Formats: sequence, C-alpha cells, structure tokens
Amino acid sequence: NLGTMIEKEWKETVGTAIPPEDAWRVLDDWRAKQKEIGLLYCGRSGTAVLSALCTVRTARNGVLQLKGEGAGASLNLKLAKFTYGPMQVWPRWPAPPTVEVLALQAYLATGEWVVLAEGYVPKELSPLALPM
Repeated sequence: NLGTMIEKEWKETVGTAIPPEDAWRVLDDWRAKQKEIGLLYCGRSGTAVLSALCTVRTARNGVLQLKGEGAGASLNLKLAKFTYGPMQVWPRWPAPPTVEVLALQAYLATGEWVVLAEGYVPKELSPLALPM
C-alpha cells in the first residue's frame, strides 16, 4: 500500500514546477537524441546517494529506465513532482567552484529525490548536487 509508504510529502522544491507531461517530454527528447545525462539519486533521509552518467533507455507509463556503462536503473516516477531549470552543483564536493547545469528534478512521494542533469559528469560518489 503506497499510502503507508508516504511519510512526508515534498512541500518545498527547487526550480520551476512543470506538469508531469512536460517532464516526460524532456525525458523522451533525451532518449531520442541519446543524450548523455548525469543522474543523482538521494534516498529518503539520506540513506543512499548514487550518481552515474547514463542515457535514457525508455520513459513511459511513469517508469524511467536508464542505462550506463555496465549498469542500469529503473525508477517509478508515477507520483513525482517535477521541476526543471538551472541548478547550482558542486562537481568536486566539497571544493569549489560551483557550476550551473540544466536539471530535471523529480521529488518522489516516498521521499526520494532524483536529479537528471544535461551535460553533467559526476566526479565521485558523494552528495554532488546540493541546491544553493
């Protein structure tokens, strides 16, 4: 039951809110162009932080499937809130400087946060994309 899994719904988000259909259009465009994107996944309460460089394999019916070199991911984004726009990140966390990327962010109903950024190459497995 998804209702029991939702502990704290996202009330504050970073970026400009966009309707889900616009987010899926962005993802499908990345898929069609085989665009390489950076992925940052932050588990609920910081329980897991994963980063990767990947391409979109499929984006439909609320499920995003990504593929990278030797790995893949499948994310259920059916109930996500989306934002899209510029975002400041620290590619060499904690060392400066920050850089700006164009990011599609998904705030999942279960508390996870997913950032997909155009042209961003993760440098290490650490909290790479903390909003300023």
